[in-house]
Amino acid sequence: MRLSLPTIFSFAVASAALPQPHGPPDPDSPKPFSTFSNRVIWTPPKGGRAMYPRHAELRDGTLLVTANVFGLTGGPGNLPIFPIFESKDGGVTFQWISNLTDQVNGWGMVAQPALYELRKPLGGFKSGTILASGNSWSNNGTRIDLYASTDKARTWQFVSHVAAGGRPNTTNGATPVWEPFLLAYEDELIVYYSDQRDPKHGQKLAHQRSRDLKTWGPVVNDVAYDEYLARPGMTVVAYIPPLKKWILVYELPVGNSSSHGVNYPVHYRLADDPRKFDSAEHIPIVINTKNGTVAPNASPYVVWSPVGGPKGTIVVSDADRSAVYVNTAGADPDKWEIKEVGQPEAYSRALHVFEKRPEHLMVLGGDTFDGNGVGALVNSVLDVRKVLDGDWKPEPDPKPPACKAA
Repeated sequence: MRLSLPTIFSFAVASAALPQPHGPPDPDSPKPFSTFSNRVIWTPPKGGRAMYPRHAELRDGTLLVTANVFGLTGGPGNLPIFPIFESKDGGVTFQWISNLTDQVNGWGMVAQPALYELRKPLGGFKSGTILASGNSWSNNGTRIDLYASTDKARTWQFVSHVAAGGRPNTTNGATPVWEPFLLAYEDELIVYYSDQRDPKHGQKLAHQRSRDLKTWGPVVNDVAYDEYLARPGMTVVAYIPPLKKWILVYELPVGNSSSHGVNYPVHYRLADDPRKFDSAEHIPIVINTKNGTVAPNASPYVVWSPVGGPKGTIVVSDADRSAVYVNTAGADPDKWEIKEVGQPEAYSRALHVFEKRPEHLMVLGGDTFDGNGVGALVNSVLDVRKVLDGDWKPEPDPKPPACKAA
């Protein structure tokens, strides 16, 4: 969470109706489950901006995508909502199938969505249930809430409040909560988030766990620094099978200082257990190139692909470059490389490696933090092998898809 959010906090927007269905898919569209570059999933109403996209791949290969869209309201009270889009062809075409709305606070679902499919029964919900979270906020406070869908994301029900904090304010000393990330592990749901409520820290990363999805355990620190001005933020976690370890990536601004030429340098931690990052070593991603030192900046995301050698490939994205950062040496701090993928920089881009096509990497983006980017929800699906070899080339798609409404 960047330290200044004037655009985000001014979220009073005009209502935007769901788009009407369009005609059949364009025959010139990329083939299903193929690779492509910078394909528009959906363009918000005039003046709207899609940011902070998130996704989940379901067991049957269906892909769900959402984002917070400043400029889009609906549901009870005409409040901010998260639109939910579905793809059955590997991200080539999408249909708008539902909206995640605030059912309990009267504040709207404003920012920082998260999606996750349960692969085992948990908390009274069957395998295949889709969980969603996000930040519902107003001047009265911030709340990370949990919702569930038992019908493939067509309808949603409120499950529980996970964490609550003060009003949305990034000033040190304020007490909001931000940026949930969901992970099921050992018959519990872990909800990671950024937490400003601890008076010892301007901000820290923490998590809470639940077995019934309604009652939540104590706040457990994941990343907390002795220096009060340090503000680790934006937890994303992935598993690296060859290492039998979990990786957590986060941004680390410290006051007004910079590190390695950026103000929100990306760090990572490795742990045997995704509940025990707090004691792990913190490692910055720094890359020495022929043109000097490069470091990723802000809103990182991380995934792992088995492609790229015996240890596979760790892929990290940031907010400020069209490239990604890769490591085929088991997270060795000296072995990071920067690789171009051609999708424009965006605030909190998301990455995904497809389960049945692990050589395919999706890069999911939207607008920049400052509103200087695309504005639309955009994805690319790339071949990891070509990215690693450095011979990635853009695959232009001159005709955007027709995203159908529910």
